[in-house]
Amino acid sequence: MLIPQSKEERIKRIHDTFMLVMRISKRWLVQRLQSFGLTFPQFTTLATLVAHKQACTMSDLTNVTFHDPPTMTGIIDRLVKMNLVQRTRSKTDRRVVLVQAAPTGIDLVDQIKEDVQEVLIGYAALTDDELASLERLLGHLLRMHLGQFMSLPNADLDAKIEELENFISDPICYMKLVNEKAI
Repeated sequence: MLIPQSKEERIKRIHDTFMLVMRISKRWLVQRLQSFGLTFPQFTTLATLVAHKQACTMSDLTNVTFHDPPTMTGIIDRLVKMNLVQRTRSKTDRRVVLVQAAPTGIDLVDQIKEDVQEVLIGYAALTDDELASLERLLGHLLRMHLGQFMSLPNADLDAKIEELENFISDPICYMKLVNEKAI
């Protein structure tokens, strides 16, 4: 017989389960990336460069990945040694270092994306109603956490969520747009 739980206990259990799902998902991805010879920070950096499709500055990368400049330099050094990234100097300002994904880096990100598709198989087992419920609930969680994190009123949340969808497709362009709006 189940003992009825208070709303507060249920909310805590839901939060704890959500945090556990995030931890397990990240750990699973980290293990998959290891089989490709990459760390999580290396992969996120490389995937960012692949999504951007052109050279960008080290500053652009640090803004998107939230790594400090020395850490980003180390990540790029290792990716260059692995022939996954190319590093050049700007023709207009030799102080500026430009990086972009090499063809082998693009191919590797494509391989990894294909490999991790297996996690989506679990979602395919859900019914259309279950998928709709999950979409609705995850959307609600995103709105709630984003609203708290950014102190945004509900009216601005939809626009911010739409902007964040652009982050997924090209994080560097997204951050440049955000920075331009802030000026």
